[in-house]
Amino acid sequence: MTRSIALRFAGLLAFSALAMPAQSQGDICVDCISVRVGPPLVVRGPFPDELDATFAAIRLPDGTFRGFSANGATYAVDGASLPDMGGPRRAVLEPGEPGSINDCGRWLTSTVRSEGALVGFVHQERMCDYDVGRTDKTMAIATSTDDGLTWTDLGTVIAGTDSPLPDRITGEGDCSLVDGHDGFLYAYCLRNTDWQTIVARAPTRLLTDWRKYHEGAWREPGLGGAATDIGFVGTGAGYLVDEGWIAAVATDPWFGGLRLSLSPDMVNFVDLDEPLVPIDAAEWSRPAPTDLSVYASLVNPERGGNDLGNQFMLTYVFIPAGAGFESRYLVQREVALSTDAGPDLAQVGIALSRWRDPETDRFVSATGPVVGNGRAYDFETTVAYALTRASDSAASVKLVECSSASSATASNMLAQEGHCAQQGMEDGRTAGWLLASGHAGTVPVHRCRASSGQSFISGAPDCEGLGTLDVILGYGFAP
Repeated sequence: MTRSIALRFAGLLAFSALAMPAQSQGDICVDCISVRVGPPLVVRGPFPDELDATFAAIRLPDGTFRGFSANGATYAVDGASLPDMGGPRRAVLEPGEPGSINDCGRWLTSTVRSEGALVGFVHQERMCDYDVGRTDKTMAIATSTDDGLTWTDLGTVIAGTDSPLPDRITGEGDCSLVDGHDGFLYAYCLRNTDWQTIVARAPTRLLTDWRKYHEGAWREPGLGGAATDIGFVGTGAGYLVDEGWIAAVATDPWFGGLRLSLSPDMVNFVDLDEPLVPIDAAEWSRPAPTDLSVYASLVNPERGGNDLGNQFMLTYVFIPAGAGFESRYLVQREVALSTDAGPDLAQVGIALSRWRDPETDRFVSATGPVVGNGRAYDFETTVAYALTRASDSAASVKLVECSSASSATASNMLAQEGHCAQQGMEDGRTAGWLLASGHAGTVPVHRCRASSGQSFISGAPDCEGLGTLDVILGYGFAP
């Protein structure tokens, strides 16, 4: 992680075992995969001094959950369930002493349970001057026997081949730790020399012996060894137990959203054809006219950790359009992945939902997180699942959120792209795409108007008695 956050964009076997390349578990049929992404739950924030890393969580013996958020220091937050992460925090890792390898901070990025202990991967930074864009990254391994309240540092295990420089980011870090269920733990890390992802591994019984993947072998040392990049793959990773795949998610503005990549052999990844969540940009210079959705991670909603079923939780840090880093929110979205039916009209569907402001009683219709005045809105219903990009096989229309600084009753209206001006408003955030006509398995999305003049969406032609029909925006997948 680079502090300030605005610097952040854009890880002892015998010799014969070390030389063995990863073994393929078979090809992944990307065209056989379909995904549904649920509505965004804003579960923590806003914060100016937290939510600066991937979010990790574990389930405690009493059935409650403990989440870990970090920004220089790492904090534990306890809640009754995974979404219940709005409570007080307590520091469990602090920056090191001046001159140490972690004197700028220690960020816990992921955890794995192993041999009766909790194993944590800790992002470290040193020699930082964020005003000039300088910091040096490494990764350490730590263990805890009290579910993450205290940690024993086992030392630095991942470091780059480069040396600190006066005006740029160096090193390797931002890693997530994944149990490969093959006797090894795997680390997916960001290399700052070229912004590519590298991977390293260590035996589960020898946590400090890390080897980087390089030219088909796991031979290079974790500390200062060379690594072959595996592409621009997200460092927020997990293990899909039923499929035997590594899953990784990345913020990719060139792809148009949060991109999911899958690997059957730990090193060779394929991308889904469509983003999980559409985004308009990934602008780290804040405030900006677009949202920022970063630090994505994958969490098991029932047990915590990143051993995943085909239904898992996508988490990420969200900063609204027009806001700075003082307005960081933690968002969680349920994801359901199916591998037995290929996409027909689209591969990914994202919940197009209606929300209500608990204080003003106003409606908001969106696929993205809905926050305002420092608070989250109340979820009401999912009307349909929108596409996250235009369909390749059927006519579709792009849906946007209209915005207006002068209209108190019509703000947050949904419209087809280019049609906001008809309402005296401007095109805003991309909500997704709807099909231009009905198909099997789809439902119409009605835009309705309440007596107050405000706009909202409904799955019913009578607008559920809340208003009158304005127009059918298009057709989405049935919820």
